[in-house]
Amino acid sequence: MALLEREAELTAVEHTVTALCGTGAPDVDGRTAERAGGLLAFTGALGLGKTALLREIQARVAACGGTVLYACGGEQEQEVGFHLVRRLLRPLLPALDERRLRAELGSWYDLAAPAAGLPAPDPAVVPHPRGVRLALDRLFAHLAERHAPLAVLVDDVHWADPASLAWLTGFAPRVPELPLLCALGYDPREPRPEVAALHSALENGRAEPPYGLAELSTDAVAELVRGACAGETDTAFAQECRKLTGGNPRAVTELLHRAQAAGIRPHPDSRPRLAELAPASPDGELLHRLEQLGPDCVRLSWAVAVLGADATLPFAARVAGLRAEAARGAADRLREARMLDAPDGAGDAPLTFRHPALAGEVYRAVPAGICTALHGQTAAALAAAPGTPRGSSVRHLLEVHPDGDPVLVDELRRAAHEYTRAGAPDAAYRCLGRALREPPTRRERPDVLYELAAAAFRSGAPAATVHHLRAALEEPACDTEQRLRAVRLLVRALSRTGCPEEALRTLEAEVRRATDPADREALHAELSLWRALHSAADDERPPPVPALRAWYALRHGEPADTVLRLAEDAVAAGLPWTDDPWGCETPALVVRAFLHCGRPDRAEHLLRQGIAACERVGLHGEHLALARALLDRP
Repeated sequence: MALLEREAELTAVEHTVTALCGTGAPDVDGRTAERAGGLLAFTGALGLGKTALLREIQARVAACGGTVLYACGGEQEQEVGFHLVRRLLRPLLPALDERRLRAELGSWYDLAAPAAGLPAPDPAVVPHPRGVRLALDRLFAHLAERHAPLAVLVDDVHWADPASLAWLTGFAPRVPELPLLCALGYDPREPRPEVAALHSALENGRAEPPYGLAELSTDAVAELVRGACAGETDTAFAQECRKLTGGNPRAVTELLHRAQAAGIRPHPDSRPRLAELAPASPDGELLHRLEQLGPDCVRLSWAVAVLGADATLPFAARVAGLRAEAARGAADRLREARMLDAPDGAGDAPLTFRHPALAGEVYRAVPAGICTALHGQTAAALAAAPGTPRGSSVRHLLEVHPDGDPVLVDELRRAAHEYTRAGAPDAAYRCLGRALREPPTRRERPDVLYELAAAAFRSGAPAATVHHLRAALEEPACDTEQRLRAVRLLVRALSRTGCPEEALRTLEAEVRRATDPADREALHAELSLWRALHSAADDERPPPVPALRAWYALRHGEPADTVLRLAEDAVAAGLPWTDDPWGCETPALVVRAFLHCGRPDRAEHLLRQGIAACERVGLHGEHLALARALLDRP
């Protein structure tokens, strides 16, 4: 599709690529300008040329010998945490050396690795999503230095998975500070709050605001008519084309292709026939076109739409239930119909739709029952394929009908664990919600409900956390250990929802309910902590936890030497700032004890240790805010 009436966008592309690749003219001393980064964003509805502009950038950077990382958001991949980030990095992964990356990224490596698809051990502490996003920033900055000139191109960002979209929203405005080019294409009208946040960040950032792509004028449509019809054109014919398509370049091109196939030439008398070729219902028209190509083409296109980024001709043929020869023939016909970019032969090259939006159109045209069956076949095929990355089948498992399958529950819980360690709690929440509907066994149900609540809590949804935890506590199979764990998180969630009194009543009731002395003591200690945090009435006796004993002594006016001795006991016992379920609250009480007893030096030392611990695991929310607030306290 020609990039007509895109002069401003092409000028920006040329300037940005020149700055990135250092291909400008030498200065008076014969030196070429240093590489500089840049951010370009193109917005507009489907078919206005976003993809064409990104491909133009790709071609220009490749011609300069640069490295291009390209990924496209997909309606079918939105359930997969950091799917888009992993697609971007996939070409570089074989060349990345883990040891070297660890040496150069330091602690950022372990935070970024699970999200990026790099090898990494299970983290000792669940990473904070914001910390993971910052670590990905560091990783891409490192790659910009090692693989310069580097371009990161993302098409259809409005369909990206939430974790990747949240990363892009923070990363894109910082790109001009880095020696890389980032170009995005998206439709800001997509009704997702994450898309609105991205658009706002780009509009209000320091970089050039997004380029809004407009429909073509009648003159530009006439130019497309001339190109499609061997130099022939007609003003009235071009005006009718524009009226029928709204000046959408993709729609104009498709209409002219149909007109050419029907033998219609540019002439005023041809206008009535043009209206017959314009589709009234996009999905219905698409299904009709596929049916005209034959059942094999229908089955293969449906399989490719369901497979998404995993589609290859052999794999799509297997899911579609086609023999190799029939699949190759169907792929050829779909390519001739300008629907698929099908590779020649039967290799493992990606099988993609000619335009990213076609994937969504085809997927929506698949009948619901067949779509569910295809997802089930795909999940089974991925699970059986040797060398398939663990968790590849998860997004397909989310779409199959619940059947009480314990293996599926286990697989979804493992996937949720992987998403949690990658810093994508929203994706973990979706997996666990689906596992709950399977459903799990009676014995597993309290654990699944707790994991679901924990994912909701990490996603910033305390009200949902409270709902799932209360359900877990009502389960007959909820044992003492599960109950204690659920109550602790429930109290935190209730406090986050502005219900501290209810949180205290919940703990008080659980203290009375406990029969084991050790459990009762542990709950009593936590009750004392929450009373201290909410400035409630003091306990009649000191709690058993060292940090709380120091706070209890301070609140009861005991001598400063006693308080300081108890505070040092607490430090010796260990003050982890990042532990679940408490994190920053307990060490904060000890710090305040040192401050009140005239030891600001000791308090400052502990706070700096706490800040360093939070930063190591990427905790940049309440934990770090509390530590810094105490450090800045006069």
